[in-house]
Amino acid sequence: MIRTRYTRFSGINVTNLVDVTMVLLVIFMLTSPVMQRSADVTPPSSSQGRIVNSLDPGESLIVEIDAYGNLSVSGEPVLMEELETLSEAAFRSGRTEAFVRADRDVRYEVVANALTRLGGGGYLSVGLIQESRGTEEVEVP
Repeated sequence: MIRTRYTRFSGINVTNLVDVTMVLLVIFMLTSPVMQRSADVTPPSSSQGRIVNSLDPGESLIVEIDAYGNLSVSGEPVLMEELETLSEAAFRSGRTEAFVRADRDVRYEVVANALTRLGGGGYLSVGLIQESRGTEEVEVP
């Protein structure tokens, strides 16, 4: 019987697999924070939709939200908790439309809460007022 000096080795070379795995791990670690971060959103102006030159406070409920989240209805400051009862009273008195005019820097949570409260008051469809791209200015009393 002839013996050879070399024996057959049927194992897998693990070093290459570890190298590839480590490179993929580093790539995913570097790209995951970029993928989770969201972009800053500023609502754009639009040339579409209805251009509102003036709103009649007798027909429309206008809720304004400033950059700090403070609400006002027809120029009067209102708390978020009072908005639902105020919108119920306005809806019963014949105001058929509701509009929200929010500052571009206001938190989305405040706008969503205002829309929810208006919906609880009876307004199922609420308009959002934004600036017009055209030369006409949107006037809101």
